[in-house]
Amino acid sequence: MAIKKKAMVFTIISVILISILVFSFTLYNKYSLRDKSVVIGTRVKSMDNFIRDIENDIERGVYITGFRAIMSMEQYITTNGKFIGDFQPRFREAFLNGTINNSKMALMNESTFVNWTDKVKFEAEKLDINLDFDINDVIIYHDNPWEVKVYVDIKINVKDKKNTASWDRDVKITANISIEEFEDALYSINSNGKVTNKIIKTTITNFVDGEDTTNLQIHLNNSYYIESETAPSFLMRLAGNLSSSPYGIESLVNIEEFKSQGFQTKSRSVVDYIYFGTESTNDCQIENMPLWFMLDDNHLSAYQCNCVE
Repeated sequence: MAIKKKAMVFTIISVILISILVFSFTLYNKYSLRDKSVVIGTRVKSMDNFIRDIENDIERGVYITGFRAIMSMEQYITTNGKFIGDFQPRFREAFLNGTINNSKMALMNESTFVNWTDKVKFEAEKLDINLDFDINDVIIYHDNPWEVKVYVDIKINVKDKKNTASWDRDVKITANISIEEFEDALYSINSNGKVTNKIIKTTITNFVDGEDTTNLQIHLNNSYYIESETAPSFLMRLAGNLSSSPYGIESLVNIEEFKSQGFQTKSRSVVDYIYFGTESTNDCQIENMPLWFMLDDNHLSAYQCNCVE
């Protein structure tokens, strides 16, 4: 009997010890898995916040690179004495590669969008994140006369080096760039770079008041711009395209500036795309304006003018 009791006690103790071991192991696994889950969750959240910061910063990168690419196209026009041609591929080339027609542009040195993505990748490496950008599309266009829009379609691939998490994101960014203060290519090309004109939107709405043409003369002397659906847009001007656009702008050419540079001037409407073009128009001198100042029939009402009788 004593032996049986001892065996029973030993069995009970063994069962208790095994139960404690099993419970401890289960408890350890439970907390180990929970701790691991917390670590993974924290890591994923950190990665997600990092990518959100990148997405928020992409628009700034698109804006800065787009601005420099436009300036580079203008620099190319001035340096080479010819229009840019098809502005869409030329802009994309400058934006991504820093070149125009394979010529390196100084303004794009270490400032292309690819340079920007490389810098972001470098920062991601410090956080043990593998980051890749696939740039699907880059487009520049107008949807109003006074701005250009730069649209970039990017696929972002994110992967943790420890294989904690990975995902892809499609990001579409549009940056708005004002065209004001950029130079008008029509002036620089038609003056061999001697006469330049920055695009400044006029604040004048009432050009002529009775016989008073003071405001019109201010507008003319500064070659300010107005919206005009019969005129070419800013981007079309870079290409030398004088066709009409719903996003067109126009200025009045101050012929005195061309005379002062020794250029022979024309007796025709001083509306810029007409003056620099070959379109045949019916022109006339305007009351209380310089003798050389002429407008075509289609612009008399826009500038509130009457022909000299």
